[in-house]
Amino acid sequence: MITRRLPWFVAAAALLGASGCCRILDVEGDDPDPEPTPTTKAEELGTASFPAGAKANAAIHTWSAKRLKPSVYRVGYALTASESAAVDGSLHDYATRVGYADEGDGKFRWVPPTGCSGDMHCVFSDLVARDAPDLAPLVDRFRARKAAIGLSTMDLAALVVTFVQNIPYEIPREEPFGVLPPALVVARRKGDCDSKSLLAHVILHSLGYDTMMLSSSAHHHSMLGIALPASGTKITYSGRDYAFTEMTARGSPIGHINADLLRPNDWKPVPFRYPDAAAPPVKATPTAPTPKRSPGR
Repeated sequence: MITRRLPWFVAAAALLGASGCCRILDVEGDDPDPEPTPTTKAEELGTASFPAGAKANAAIHTWSAKRLKPSVYRVGYALTASESAAVDGSLHDYATRVGYADEGDGKFRWVPPTGCSGDMHCVFSDLVARDAPDLAPLVDRFRARKAAIGLSTMDLAALVVTFVQNIPYEIPREEPFGVLPPALVVARRKGDCDSKSLLAHVILHSLGYDTMMLSSSAHHHSMLGIALPASGTKITYSGRDYAFTEMTARGSPIGHINADLLRPNDWKPVPFRYPDAAAPPVKATPTAPTPKRSPGR
């Protein structure tokens, strides 16, 4: 099992983050979306560049979205070396401002700003504010595809989710807080559970979806919640149901969560878009039977 660190905090002036693991999970039930072969004909979504017209080698993403016809897609993302360094530098600058210090053995200390203790919502908020403009050209590629063929709300979400799921899993060991900024997840074609979930959140939110980062301390894992009428398992927050969406399992459908991740069930939202709102009690409610697990990959 691949492990990584996911911070959780204790009440103190300088909070200590403890490590955990972030897992690549198998999809239960139907076979996952097949890996496109090099000779597979893909629907070209074009190349997104930041800054506009950037002269940089584009990271090419080719993936399968089984529920769509056609099912194979390709998009490029070009980020200049200077902008890539600026994105990474912004996270390190934030870490310096909050007194981030790596304690080793997957632990760190930091002094969260007022109202920021308890979870990662202020870190995520800073990353989203910094990276949203960099990702806007990529969002436009998905928006153009929707307009070109009239994708439904569910199908557009599936196109984005499968795109992010297909990005190779890698732990950002050298990054503060153990998270890779979302623009770099695309540009470097790598990321772990919270890094990839945050990327999906930025893209989907920019496309008009109501999404929520979800975290579990018992399972040391992060997922995305999407407010869509999908079948499967959902979590309720502020009167809305958010379908669990796994970002570390290629082809995992919106609404699916591995049954093992609900024992114990301590999932909670990380409502970083609403930093002043107190999170009400939440619960995960199965709305469809969970199919049997497929053999491990």
